[in-house]
Amino acid sequence: MYLLVTQSFGKESEYRRAVFAVLSFWARYSGDKKVVKTVIFTDNSTFFQQYLSDIDVHYVHLTPEKMKSMRGRIDFLHRMKIALIEETFLLYPEATILYIDSDTFFIEDATLWMKSFTPGKSFMHLLEYPFESCREAPLPAGQTQRAFLNLIESKTFITSQGVESYTAQQASWNAGVMGLPYQVASWLPDVYSLTDEFYPPSKSHGSEQSAFSLILQTRTQLEPCDQYVYHYWHRVQKEIIDSLLPTYLNKQFQSRNIEKKLYDIKKYSTSLPILFATHHLAIKDHAIQSFNEKKYKLGYYYSFKLLCQFSIDMAFLKDLLYHSKQFFAQSK
Repeated sequence: MYLLVTQSFGKESEYRRAVFAVLSFWARYSGDKKVVKTVIFTDNSTFFQQYLSDIDVHYVHLTPEKMKSMRGRIDFLHRMKIALIEETFLLYPEATILYIDSDTFFIEDATLWMKSFTPGKSFMHLLEYPFESCREAPLPAGQTQRAFLNLIESKTFITSQGVESYTAQQASWNAGVMGLPYQVASWLPDVYSLTDEFYPPSKSHGSEQSAFSLILQTRTQLEPCDQYVYHYWHRVQKEIIDSLLPTYLNKQFQSRNIEKKLYDIKKYSTSLPILFATHHLAIKDHAIQSFNEKKYKLGYYYSFKLLCQFSIDMAFLKDLLYHSKQFFAQSK
């Protein structure tokens, strides 16, 4: 059995993202539906049932007390990911987990991905960076990355395999999407242990990602799966989709039959990657980032593009004026 697993709690924008993520899987999936079950960890199953009543979903209720326990003694939000994966393996022994964050959607049929699972192989979304690159991470934002690298280079770690050492030559993989065979269940205590050691001294919000990355790349053949799933982790991309989904996942959408829902979701998800690049919020962000990096020519290019294609708010005009003053001051 394969389990499509996600989590969503706290607010409606998070719920809508998860609804969209789940439907995007089923909109493209061409395999045997009987071998796949959806598992959603949420504090509001009623919201999901409005959209997913035609899909076999196992809802696991998240209470404030349960979420606090999942965060552990280090009170780390993303530690919950380990806990819900652990609980899923306990609920469905020997199943294979396709874990997705709520800020994802499928862009290809997952059938081929699922068929590629073999003993000794696991998947994470994509390789992000070698830990060596943390050494020169720009400050102050890069302080957590530097602290993490210093940590793994300065000590050894006790796991179920004994004493283990990790190096700068190993890499961080994105944990927003993971393909986990049931053998991974026996390694989750090690993922917990590493996360609990990584987070307090580094304050890295990717501590659970680093733990999964190190365990999976040292014990399995770790491969990417980004050709199947789009992960819109960037702040602006989330702003874009949160501005769109309320008008798309509406009462009219709820009333459609499942075939029509999946047809529409497939069509909509196909257009989103392009929309992420052309939306006015994305262009505005490109302009501001270019100015912040003192790439003024590129900043003015995006600003002109914004002026020609969209209306501009006063906040952006103030930013444009500020950076223009900076540019002319440096040109003197």
